[in-house]
Amino acid sequence: MVAPHSIVVKRALILLTMVAAGCQQGVTSPSPSPNPTAGALRPCPLGAPPPAGPQILLSNLPAPDDLAFDNDGRLLFSDNKAGTVSALNADSSVQLIASGLSTPEGIVVQGSGQILVAEQGRNRIVGIDPVSHVVSQWRAFGNRTGQEGIDGIGPMLPGRDAQGRLLTNANYVVVPDSPNGVVWEVSPDGKAVTQIASGMSRPVGAAIDANQHIYVADEAGTVWLLDPAKHRFATLPTPDDVLVGRAGDIFVNTLGDNAIHELDALGRQVKVFTGIRQPQGVALDDADNVYYTEFNDGRIGRVVRSFTLDEPMVTRTSRGTFIVCPSIRRASGFTQPLGLGTGSSLTTSILQLAQPGTSSSGALEVQTAEPSVTITVSDGGLLSQSQKVTLSP
Repeated sequence: MVAPHSIVVKRALILLTMVAAGCQQGVTSPSPSPNPTAGALRPCPLGAPPPAGPQILLSNLPAPDDLAFDNDGRLLFSDNKAGTVSALNADSSVQLIASGLSTPEGIVVQGSGQILVAEQGRNRIVGIDPVSHVVSQWRAFGNRTGQEGIDGIGPMLPGRDAQGRLLTNANYVVVPDSPNGVVWEVSPDGKAVTQIASGMSRPVGAAIDANQHIYVADEAGTVWLLDPAKHRFATLPTPDDVLVGRAGDIFVNTLGDNAIHELDALGRQVKVFTGIRQPQGVALDDADNVYYTEFNDGRIGRVVRSFTLDEPMVTRTSRGTFIVCPSIRRASGFTQPLGLGTGSSLTTSILQLAQPGTSSSGALEVQTAEPSVTITVSDGGLLSQSQKVTLSP
């Protein structure tokens, strides 16, 4: 499962466009050139549109399963056959996070950065320390059914309600107990559990919306809605995971028809992404772009629905300042206004700022002694992408 969208985590964008035939080899469009001269700052050109439809990011993986973004914006993925959890970095490299796991499946990242992983082969959830990568048991579950163990996990519940009041189940993790057909809320330390639903065939994934309604994917063909009573929200061919977008639409990856379905809040179909072979995992970034795994083909892909950021160009001026030239790549048909910004501090000053347009990427001039700055491009509401920019010496 992907981390819940109710928790605002600024993620550094995974900057990559990879060809299917070359595992982990990046191909990026040329970065635009900034304006290094004194005077009014000119916006930099818009980047080339991203490919329409599915785009392969990684290939030649043994059996990629579930996906989640960590608190640093890296795309985490479990590999069912390799017994590993790895991270896709911003430079397209892959870092091994943990190995020796027994059929790792679902992933959720806690606010502390700890990575929780469903270890299906041992029917338990383990925690991975984000720094040391030490693996320890978070909670074990019983399984006397003879069926496969726990599959997807998450989301993590919000800490406060819409009025800002602390919730009694703050930061609890929703755990679909796949073999036993029930759903639990589990405390952040894994010690306390409360059953919140039962009577399902094989629940394998869960998500939460802004109203704190929980959606559960059941492999028997149903997406359940818990509000908190259990209702049938949608009927789909073998749902495997579910998540909620920032605008409230529901995304369900389905193994029965090799697709990802986008549904509105009433369960009506909005769009279908087809031709994705055995999409065992799905995730959304902060701009609601869709990431998915293709289990049988050993690949991870992406569908750009709004915009992405390519590597920016940075130029040091004769005045000792830095001009940052972003490269925004808008999906075809995405015309929403976007804004560019970065935080000021005692050591960083924003001297000039040219905002993006529908045909430009904007630009930024900063004066700082820091080795990097973080820029954010957003629509001022639901969609955003953040990017750490290394400054030239």
